[in-house]
Amino acid sequence: MLGWEHLTAPDLGGRTVVVTGASDGIGREVALHLARWGARLVLPVRTRGKGEVVRRRLLRETRATGPDPVRLVEMDLADLGSVRRAVVAIQEVLGESSADLVNVAGVVSPRRRETVDGAELLLGVNALAPMLLVESLLPVVRDRVVLVTSHAHTAGRIDLDDMHFRRTRWTLPRAYSRAKLTAMLWGLDLGSRMPSGTDLQLAHPGWVVTNLQNASGSALLDRAVTAASGPLVMTATQGAAAVLLALTQPLPPGSYVGPDGWQHLRGRPTLIPRSPAALDRDLAARTVA
Repeated sequence: MLGWEHLTAPDLGGRTVVVTGASDGIGREVALHLARWGARLVLPVRTRGKGEVVRRRLLRETRATGPDPVRLVEMDLADLGSVRRAVVAIQEVLGESSADLVNVAGVVSPRRRETVDGAELLLGVNALAPMLLVESLLPVVRDRVVLVTSHAHTAGRIDLDDMHFRRTRWTLPRAYSRAKLTAMLWGLDLGSRMPSGTDLQLAHPGWVVTNLQNASGSALLDRAVTAASGPLVMTATQGAAAVLLALTQPLPPGSYVGPDGWQHLRGRPTLIPRSPAALDRDLAARTVA
């Protein structure tokens, strides 16, 4: 159940959607619903084998017509060169057609790591690589871009002199919240630059137990956290609800969609407030410059 069944389920026949992160978790649930609603899908995936498993399931359930209703494109968000190659491949798949874009893919890590290009991993994968992907594909956007972020951005702090934690102490909460605030600020900036007739929406899925939450480095701790958080967490399908609403329903440009429950951890998707920092246009311009 998505939590917005009182709204009209969309008919996406004839539309194409590019969805990152569709190999598992929330991204897979987003792709499944879009396929059932008739959308043609282009899925950038890091691991071809996992992507093929999802593709076969989507082909069984899709209502899309025409050849190749689900296409895979190889892309590693930890490598900007791979992202650039994926952009070219997506443009070739689309040809003269246009598409909506949904960026779900993300990463966490129990220790500080760097991308191929030397960026701090969480900032690189959760913000910098999606920035490159989406900005490069803006000319082919049909109606809407959806950026999946997190309410963890409210704890984020931007340090323009040390964005990659090379001099200050790295912790997972600090790095994750900074990456998500960076993505929110980029969304604020990009919203004012979207092509005519298109818009951008931001979505916070809520607290969903996926592989991203199992990142402490300790299997025992991961199991304990999962067990203790049971009353608060949502399923991947429930987490996908905010993303799907942000993509398919009429919304003011630049809306921020997330669960309506306590601390926006769970509940039905609705418009929710963002932090004051995430509304700072001057900080946004300096952060994405």
